[in-house]
Amino acid sequence: MAMVTQWWDTRRKQPEPAPAMPESPSASSRRIGWDILRVAAVGEVVVFHMSFLGPATKPGIPPAPFAWTHPCGASVLLVLSGYFAAVTVRKHAPLRWLARRLARLLPAYFVAVAVTFALVRLLGPEDLDLHHLTLTDLAGNLLLLQQLLPGHVRFVDVSFWTLPVQVAGFAAIALLARLRPLRDHALVVLWAAVAAPLLIRWTWMADNPPTWLVLAIEGTGLARAHLLVAGVAIWMWANRRISAVHLATLLTATLVAHKVHPPYGNSPMLLGVVLLLICLAAKSRDWAAAGTLPIPAPRWPARSIQWLAGCSYGVYLMHQSIGYLVEELLAQRGVDPRIWLAAAIATAVALGWALTVYVERPAFAWITRRLDR
Repeated sequence: MAMVTQWWDTRRKQPEPAPAMPESPSASSRRIGWDILRVAAVGEVVVFHMSFLGPATKPGIPPAPFAWTHPCGASVLLVLSGYFAAVTVRKHAPLRWLARRLARLLPAYFVAVAVTFALVRLLGPEDLDLHHLTLTDLAGNLLLLQQLLPGHVRFVDVSFWTLPVQVAGFAAIALLARLRPLRDHALVVLWAAVAAPLLIRWTWMADNPPTWLVLAIEGTGLARAHLLVAGVAIWMWANRRISAVHLATLLTATLVAHKVHPPYGNSPMLLGVVLLLICLAAKSRDWAAAGTLPIPAPRWPARSIQWLAGCSYGVYLMHQSIGYLVEELLAQRGVDPRIWLAAAIATAVALGWALTVYVERPAFAWITRRLDR
C-alpha cells in the first residue's frame, strides 16, 4: 500500500480519464479494427479506475484482486476523436458539423451528470467524498466549468473533465475548416497547438506558476491538444497530405508533450505503440487484410466488439463515480473483491448501454432532424 501511495503522490489530483468517441459511423459501416481500438481503450480506462485508482484514493474501497497502473486509454480515445473529426468535418458545413458533434456529445453528458449526482448523493456512504457534492457542483458540471473553477466546483465525476476539452477542440477544428487563412496553414496551426503549450510550460511553469496560467493551459484543455492533433495528423498522412517523416516528427513531439504535461504517471511508450496501431488501421482496409490478425475475426466476437464500441461513450460517462459507489457499498457488506470489481464493471456497461439507447441516440436523431430542415 505504501508503494501505491507513493505512486499516487507523484500525480496531480486529476487522474487519467477517458473520453469516448462522440460521433462514429454506424455499426454496419465501421471497420472492426477501429472498434477493437475503441473497446480496448475504454476497457483500459475502466479497469484502471476500478482496480487501482478507486482503492488508492477512496478510503472505503479495499485493494482489488489486481491493480492496473498504466493509464493510456483516455489518451488513445482523444487521438481517435481527433482522427474521426478530420474524417467527418468535410461532410458538412463547419458550423453544422460542430452542431452535430455537440448533439452527440452533450445530451448524454447532461443526463450522466444528473444521474451520477443523484446516485452518489442518495446512496453514497458518509465516508465517500462524492456523497457531499452540492448543487453548486451540479450546476458547475452542467455548465462545463469544473476545470475553470477548481476551488469552487468539484467534479461530479472526474472523467467529465474531457467534455470541455472536446468541446473546445471541436470548436477549434470547425474554425480551422471555416476560415481559409487558417485552413491554408493547417500544419502551422497543428504544430503551434503542440509546441506552444510545451514552450509555455518549460518557460513560465517550471516552479510555482500563477493560477491564471495553470487554468489557461490545463483548465482550457490546451495541455491535451497534442492528442487531438495526433489524430488529425494521422488522417493527413493516411490521405497523403503529409509525409511519413513529417508524421513521425509530429507524433514524436506529441509523445514529448504527453510526457511533460500532467497528470504525471502516463505511459508514453504504451501510447506510442497504440499510435502505430492507429496508423495501421488508418492505412488498412481492415486489420485482417493487413496481416495484423491471423484470420478474420469470428462473427460472434466481432458483433460483441461492435456492440461494446457502440455504447463506449455511455460506458465512459457512467463508469467512474458510480463504479466507486458500487465497490464501496459491496465492500462494506463483505463481498469478495473479485465480485465487487466485476459488479462495478458490469454496472458501467449496463448503465452505459441504457444511456446510449435511451438518451444519446434518440437525442442525436431528434436534434439532427431539426438541423437538416
